[in-house]
Amino acid sequence: MALQLVVSFMAFLAWGVLGHGPDYERSCENRSWTLDGGDLEVMSWHIHYFENVSDFARFREEFIAHFRHLFPANGSAFGTSCPFGPNYASTAYLQMCFIPGDCTPSPRCPFTVSQEHFNIPVQHVSEAWEFAQKIQGSVTLMLHANTGCMHDDHTKRIKWLPFPGMNTPGVANDALSFPCNMPGTGCNDSAVEPGGPEQCGCTRDLPHTEQSQSCKNCIPMLVEAGQSGAFALTCTDTPLKASYGVRGSNLHSGELHCGNMFKARDLHVAPNITHQPVTEGAYYVLVMLGIPGVSSSSKMLAQGGLTRQWIVGNIASADLRAGDFEHAMAVSPYSSPDNNAGAMTLVLLLFEQPAGPIKFQLPTSLAGDATTGEAWDPDSWNHRGFLRRHGVGTNPLASNWFAAYPSSDV
Repeated sequence: MALQLVVSFMAFLAWGVLGHGPDYERSCENRSWTLDGGDLEVMSWHIHYFENVSDFARFREEFIAHFRHLFPANGSAFGTSCPFGPNYASTAYLQMCFIPGDCTPSPRCPFTVSQEHFNIPVQHVSEAWEFAQKIQGSVTLMLHANTGCMHDDHTKRIKWLPFPGMNTPGVANDALSFPCNMPGTGCNDSAVEPGGPEQCGCTRDLPHTEQSQSCKNCIPMLVEAGQSGAFALTCTDTPLKASYGVRGSNLHSGELHCGNMFKARDLHVAPNITHQPVTEGAYYVLVMLGIPGVSSSSKMLAQGGLTRQWIVGNIASADLRAGDFEHAMAVSPYSSPDNNAGAMTLVLLLFEQPAGPIKFQLPTSLAGDATTGEAWDPDSWNHRGFLRRHGVGTNPLASNWFAAYPSSDV
């Protein structure tokens, strides 16, 4: 019987991972995931552990030690913790990480008892859940999917494993605790409202337990299969330092913090970019690409949906340190996010040019290249093809990202 349950649950996990891609333009009402014949895609999983706080440290340390190779590398600015809050769910973050139990029982917390949890990429959920059960000890375990439909993810797409003799803690359904209820969305709480409640910056404008409502700060985070190797919505251990001359959402500074938000209409001027340390005498290339949201044109969403926003090449090391691009080569001029094109996620990637200065091909044609697959069409751009064409590796030296959203105010 036990074996039968394990086999059944492994099938449950596999169905949740395979998915067929959500329709971003519809709400989460009456939606189901692939296990039930629906179309909701699982972006990541959470393994929570509850009750018996005295056993939390033991469980946490054993889990991290066993999967240390799948956690951020030693020296990461965040240690083994996640560089985001509990409402982030992107398929592009490929590491396990720990989210502290800051959400203790309160009117804004969805759980009735204290807890901590791990963020688990879809490709590692089976082994993670199996090992968590082996080391359960005296904690209660819970596994749930992250599809962007948070209300139902915490009530319908959930698996409890109570500590023997204990009742299932459950979810406090009268709590204002599920900010994102649109398929394939999430937010980085720590960037939207640093130090604030874990609700994507929305604390008063959502009805309790209303699965048809979603916070305005929830943005698309699903990376389709064709895009998964193209970029990652995460910062390198030493993030690329970038800042706009305007304040972001909630009056935060213009500095990028791995997922904070800006009004698209405020971003007409390119951000200031600096990075340290640099290799003396080396040259660098900066690439900025966009991931359009669902309101963008079908052309922008075609061929992986990556758009070319800005390319600067031949940046000397001293100029990169100082943030002065006057002597660098503007391969493709800065293109600000379109305020009429819906929400957009933007990624900044910095690469070292291994052979020194490069004679970059300018975007004079939309024809593309049969060898590299690189095309200059800004609305369906293969940035890996561009990097291959110019002999630059595809692993960035530094990265950062942010989100731009449309605004009607003046």
